[in-house]
Amino acid sequence: MKKVFNHTKMVCLLFLLLPFVFLGTKNQQVSAESNLAQVHLHKKKMVNLPGSLIQNSGTEMAEFDQYQGLADVTFSVYDVTTAFYEKRSAGASVEEAKRQVQTLTPGSPVASGKTDAAGDLVFELPKKQADRDAVYTIVEDPKDGVTTAENMVIAFPVYEMIQQADGSYAYGEEELDTIHLYPKNTVTNEGTLLVNKRGTGENEPLNDAEFVISKQEGNQQTKKYILSAADGLFTWTTDKQAAYRFLTGKQYAAGETTIDVEENQKGQLKVEQLEAGTYQLEETKAPSQAALIEQETIKDFSIAAGNDVTVELTVKNDTTNVTKTTPQLDGKDVGIGERIQYHLTVNIPLGIQDKVGAENKYKHFQLIDAHDPALTFENTAEGETGYALYDGEKKIDSTNYQVAEKEHGFTVTINPEFVPQLTPGNQLRFVYYMYLNEQAMPLNGFKNEANVETDFMTDQTPPSVEILTGGKRFLKVDGAVTATEALADAVFVVRDQDRDDANYLKIEEGTKQVSWVQTADQATKFTTGTAGLVDIIGLKFGTYYLEEVKAPKNYVLLTNRIAFEVHETSYGTKEQLGEPEKVPNRRKGTLPATGGVGTYLMGAIGVVIVSLAGVYFVKRKG
Repeated sequence: MKKVFNHTKMVCLLFLLLPFVFLGTKNQQVSAESNLAQVHLHKKKMVNLPGSLIQNSGTEMAEFDQYQGLADVTFSVYDVTTAFYEKRSAGASVEEAKRQVQTLTPGSPVASGKTDAAGDLVFELPKKQADRDAVYTIVEDPKDGVTTAENMVIAFPVYEMIQQADGSYAYGEEELDTIHLYPKNTVTNEGTLLVNKRGTGENEPLNDAEFVISKQEGNQQTKKYILSAADGLFTWTTDKQAAYRFLTGKQYAAGETTIDVEENQKGQLKVEQLEAGTYQLEETKAPSQAALIEQETIKDFSIAAGNDVTVELTVKNDTTNVTKTTPQLDGKDVGIGERIQYHLTVNIPLGIQDKVGAENKYKHFQLIDAHDPALTFENTAEGETGYALYDGEKKIDSTNYQVAEKEHGFTVTINPEFVPQLTPGNQLRFVYYMYLNEQAMPLNGFKNEANVETDFMTDQTPPSVEILTGGKRFLKVDGAVTATEALADAVFVVRDQDRDDANYLKIEEGTKQVSWVQTADQATKFTTGTAGLVDIIGLKFGTYYLEEVKAPKNYVLLTNRIAFEVHETSYGTKEQLGEPEKVPNRRKGTLPATGGVGTYLMGAIGVVIVSLAGVYFVKRKG
């Protein structure tokens, strides 16, 4: 039997749907030129096995080129030569003996290894064991998400299987020292990656962030990137520049010929049909008005074997959120000249300390203020109304930034060398003061806006803070019921209370700054002109009291103070001035002029009365 087997040629026949490699036989003298053969394993993957059998020829086969290689699959080779010949000696046929040793793994493997990034693995095996043609069992280790192929048996010598014109196969004449085998597996591809892209400014969702997906495979840890898709599986490339770019706001799946793309909700990236394995998500481009964060750029993730496995990641970009507040102001109404404390606040980027090579990533950080001409900036770092810059609660020395005033605005520029010293994720806060100047009128709102500019983010305008001031109009008129005559030369003061210890309103000439004094002599006097009008402007909203200190000529001075309300529309609206409140005075009583008829008449009456009184008293005495 041994002599007959030594004259048998073995051919490797691989069928996709069969559990191991079958070997054919033919009478042929074995070549003794070399005792070593190279066995090339080409591990292929697919979602579904093809419908027809593909027979292995023992040589390289183009039929398998359409399938991708499966990396990191471990194979071990066991010498089953002795067991094979024992089965043959017991009467088993060649095919029966191969089937009987298929499950055997005696002792330690004579060789083992993992498929590389292309799914290839090469074993160099002796064609002889103990002067007999060698027989080996090739065993595949289990891998998550992969259907493990049953053991393959290979027996030497091996010859090519050649397809004939009628479709049948025949053995070639030349023994193969290099043997190509194509073990194939189905893989699961039901994993899903869900990426939530958020900005650091307001945790806002961001579209159009750009990512590549990669994995490292093989003994050399070759890095491969998703390139496209075929047959329901993603295809890969080692060229990062050619890698497919996944965008937030989209969802993707591996199609039959390419990657299928659909719209997704804002800020979300969804990638379906991923195989089980370990991956890396790398952001290559941030959305507009956002910046990459070094610690957020690369995220490792794994897809476990199983059905409908979803891995969710959150990836952040630096964005800015600028706010403008007046924390010391109750409401939005102020008096002219009243100092208003503003807080300009912006989040410090998480990547503020990142570098690009040896250079700082961030070199430019600037706050830009633009305000209404009716507002004046207190441009000083000294005193109670001086400005200050804070990193969180820590005050920044003024030598580390510059404040430059411009027409109706100013800029705060942080020194480039100090920018990376800011605390990542903290709040940068600029505290400063402004006041309404002589241009302020009650009908208008006065805006103060600001932007932030960095190397990567600009034009982030915060909500406007609108400041208002109030006023009231009065009209002095004749108090007669039917009279509409306006009265000039009435003089008023304004009080803040209807009591003797009230304060009096004083408005500075030129600046129109509002203050309150203790006496009427110090107070501003409001005098009606020929139109009878008095305009009082620049007051905070509230209740005040108008007090007349001088009446028009021939009119009675008012003894009661007039309460009035100042509110957003008490002076009017942008479209129209409000109707002034009428303040009537009544005329004084009059007598006829000296020397007139009336005077003589009154004198005569007086004489008569005096005479009658004298007669009356004389009679009483008598």
